[in-house]
Amino acid sequence: MRQLASIVACLALAGLITRGSAQNQVFREEPESVAVRLGETVTLNCAIDNVAGIVQWTKDNFALGSDRALPGYPRLTITGDVNRGQYNLRIEGTLLEDDGTYQCQASPTENQEGIRSQNAQLTVYLPPDDPVIEEGSSISVIAGQPKNVTCRANNGKPAATLTWWKDGQEITEGITYITEDAGDKKKNGVSILTLNPALDDHGKVLLCKSSNPAMDDTKETTTQLNVEHTPVVVVQASPPLVEEGSSVSLSCESRANPGEVRSSSGSRNDVSYKWKKDGAVLAGENGRVLRLNNVLREDNQRVFTCDATNAVGTNSANITLSVQYGPEALKTTEQVIVDRGTSATLVCQWNGNPVPTIMWTKKGSSTVLGTGDSLTFPIVNQSHSGTYVCTAVVPGSGEASKEVVLIVNGPPIISSFEVQYASNGAEGQIECLSSNSPPPSRMAWTWNGVMLETGTDGRFTAEQRDVHGGRLTVLTVSKVQSDDFADYNCTVWNRLGSTTKIISLRQKEPLPLAAIVGGAVAALVLILVIVLLVFVFCHRQRKKQGASNESITRLEVREGQETPPKEKVEIIHRDHEAAKDKVPPPPPQRKYYITADYDDRDFSSKTSLGAPPPWTPPGGTYQDYKNGNLYSNPYNNYSSYPPVSEHSYERASIASRASRASEAPKKQRMMTHV
Repeated sequence: MRQLASIVACLALAGLITRGSAQNQVFREEPESVAVRLGETVTLNCAIDNVAGIVQWTKDNFALGSDRALPGYPRLTITGDVNRGQYNLRIEGTLLEDDGTYQCQASPTENQEGIRSQNAQLTVYLPPDDPVIEEGSSISVIAGQPKNVTCRANNGKPAATLTWWKDGQEITEGITYITEDAGDKKKNGVSILTLNPALDDHGKVLLCKSSNPAMDDTKETTTQLNVEHTPVVVVQASPPLVEEGSSVSLSCESRANPGEVRSSSGSRNDVSYKWKKDGAVLAGENGRVLRLNNVLREDNQRVFTCDATNAVGTNSANITLSVQYGPEALKTTEQVIVDRGTSATLVCQWNGNPVPTIMWTKKGSSTVLGTGDSLTFPIVNQSHSGTYVCTAVVPGSGEASKEVVLIVNGPPIISSFEVQYASNGAEGQIECLSSNSPPPSRMAWTWNGVMLETGTDGRFTAEQRDVHGGRLTVLTVSKVQSDDFADYNCTVWNRLGSTTKIISLRQKEPLPLAAIVGGAVAALVLILVIVLLVFVFCHRQRKKQGASNESITRLEVREGQETPPKEKVEIIHRDHEAAKDKVPPPPPQRKYYITADYDDRDFSSKTSLGAPPPWTPPGGTYQDYKNGNLYSNPYNNYSSYPPVSEHSYERASIASRASRASEAPKKQRMMTHV
């Protein structure tokens, strides 16, 4: 029995071992998920150790079959070495229908359980259609107004990835991406760009790029932006700075899209313009240029507005007119009166364009004391009193000035001579002038115990009167006596104090006789000198006048020619008969001839001796025996003239020159030395 039990136990153990060995059906390699492009070939690997059951593939839980040829699926086969347990699924020329979930399975046996691999996802990529921007190749947008632009790429698997680009830069904001189911596992990719167009976006190109795993390169499409906007307006003045009284042109430069507007008649017109001045419409001014003539200073800082309108809307621009004009006084304190020891402010306000430069000086001085609208003295004394000048200068437009008088109140100031004079026995006067502010309340004279403000005391009379520059008190002494030549006190009071000045009255010395005589002699000498100077001046003027009227003759020297010593020359003169008594000495070897211009055919009436000769001597010469000169006229012959004496010749020459000076100016003659 024990042996039988042992045998049964061994058999049972052997059965268990055998059963354990039959269940060792396991995957050595399981298929992995894979993605392929449409038309590509793909292999899903499956390897099983200790295969006991039937091996097959399933797609989306539908069995494809266990035959390695997979009948009914011509593009699908099971490949690999069976002996090595390889059951790979090969799919050639993948189609979109091949996309799905695949599994490798081994069926169970009596002794072993069936096994299933992990799911392997086969993804088949399908390139999308070309991208398209739905708004077209050109998009009209309005500057500053958001606009949605849509780009789509349909029928892709997976859906196309879409990106936006402008000027080479990717746009990452304002984008909404969605996908749409296109059926048959296809997807449409849609990208919506919310564009905020600016003026400088006009003419730029928007680019939409499409990409997909089934594509080697991206595809793209473009559209051009047509940014419409209201006119961009700039107003300029020519010239920028206008002088008062001149003209200026304001031009309205606009950049608009569209550059035309639709009028009520339906025709196309240019951008329309409208001008305003300080907000008020200028009637009839609807051109691009506004011309302003005879600009006045009142136009300075006026605001001119140009409204430009197109189909999109209206835009405006302003310009503030700058008119250059000279200084114009606005406010001036003509007179400032303050007490000594206080502060004083002089005000002088000017208007002008450009803003005037204001300088302060004291009248009679070029020292600049300050600049600006006001001049302030923190503490004044009476020396600050005077007239101050504020000068406003506008470069290029001139300057102007105003005077401001500063009066500093203080104790009286007496500005009279300390010594004054009178003649003994005559009437004498002593003056005392108070020349500051405030005016005196009292003025009095005191001398020898006498005090007199106004009125008469014996031979003394005091009176007061207002004069230019202050108040004057005069003490008049009738019939001045020697005792009156003394010191007199002039005392002046005002509300700020009093001042006293001692004035000495001195006797006026009589003028000495010697001084009188000397003065008379000096005056007489001075008169004689003046008379002499006048005489010399008049004499020189007469000589200059005579020289200018006398004809200038040409001097010729003829070498080797002599006049016979006994040759007679007759000179036309009133003393002609007396001149024949003397025979002149022979002339020197070198002779000078004075002749008239050869073109002066009227020389016979213009000889150097005045009147024409009564006859023509042979040779045409006559001789000055005093100077040894020969005078000749090429058109007259004076060789047979009677002789003439030196005395008669001199008088003849003087008479001739006087005669010529009285005639009208003759043609100028030439003097030549040969």
